[in-house]
Amino acid sequence: MDKEKKNKGFVEKERVRVVPTRSGEELHFTVVEVNGKLRGDIRFFVKNEENDEVFAAKRGISILPRHFKAFQEGVAELGAKLAAEQKSE
Repeated sequence: MDKEKKNKGFVEKERVRVVPTRSGEELHFTVVEVNGKLRGDIRFFVKNEENDEVFAAKRGISILPRHFKAFQEGVAELGAKLAAEQKSE
């Protein structure tokens, strides 16, 4: 998580699942807190080959059909995590 996002009140609470898509790319399913409120975040990340750092891509998310099942499972897992958090509030 970069400092700019943290300064804007965006905090990663729990990474639920990471789905490898293409070489050096991942789809992250995450529970985040934005300005004190829990949210689900589905974000495309790219690996910087020079330093192995992973960062959010600026381009849109593209999910290939062969990844749909993993995507669907990740969404279900994320939904379950958010539902559990809401019950505890």
